[in-house]
Amino acid sequence: MITWNRFEYAKRTIDTLLSTSDEFRLFWWDNGSEDGVREYIDQLHDPRIYMKHKNDDNVRQAIPTRWFLAHSSSSIIGKLDDDTLVPDGWIKTIASAVESDDKTGMVGCWTFWPEDFDRNANRAIAKVRQLGKHQLLWNISIGGTAFLVKRDLALRYLVKDHDGNAFPIDREKMSVDGYLSGWYYPLILCEHMDDPRSAHCLSGRGDGKDVTALSARVRGFKANSEFLSWIKNDADEILKTSTHVQIIKHRLRYSVFGRGFFKAIRLLTGR
Repeated sequence: MITWNRFEYAKRTIDTLLSTSDEFRLFWWDNGSEDGVREYIDQLHDPRIYMKHKNDDNVRQAIPTRWFLAHSSSSIIGKLDDDTLVPDGWIKTIASAVESDDKTGMVGCWTFWPEDFDRNANRAIAKVRQLGKHQLLWNISIGGTAFLVKRDLALRYLVKDHDGNAFPIDREKMSVDGYLSGWYYPLILCEHMDDPRSAHCLSGRGDGKDVTALSARVRGFKANSEFLSWIKNDADEILKTSTHVQIIKHRLRYSVFGRGFFKAIRLLTGR
């Protein structure tokens, strides 16, 4: 878990995680929090909190991820963001699915809202795949929170020269290479507190201002309504699009022809 300020989110996230009966070893990296997050987590003595690192500066996600991979030894690892509430038993269930098939990629909890799946259910059901005794809502990639993956796969698809905001695992390449990633099915619901529909959302406290979600800020959203519209559209696009089509589009985009085509488009449009 990587934290950086946002005390209300971080406290609720770790308290919820530690209230579960799941077995895990938590690696915690703080990116220089100044609002009490560091002090609160540092004083927790749950034996499942295995390793702590308190950094002076905000180095975002890539460096902490490489630190975690260097120090972890479990065959199955995962990541939980500091704004995500998970249900009891999620690790036990998803770990069983990850172990069930050699071609399993990343498997996670559903980070959208239940209504996002419900309005697309007729199309989405076609994306469900069998994984041994388990099922998966298959997609080319999933978000970088509340998921599990085999450690050797994470190392294989680690983007070593990446130091930006995003989680540095090439999830789409993993799928293109034949690994099955997606959300456990029937869906295991978790709550992304930065979703404006969450009762715990800090963004604007209902006034539509001060969007706090990183995924919103990097896209230039300035109001909750804009961010929520994007979330819903993202869910719709994911659930309505065949994963086979997603993979074909990826291969085209990164082929010699595709790179040349998109470069020409950027030159013509100035983008």
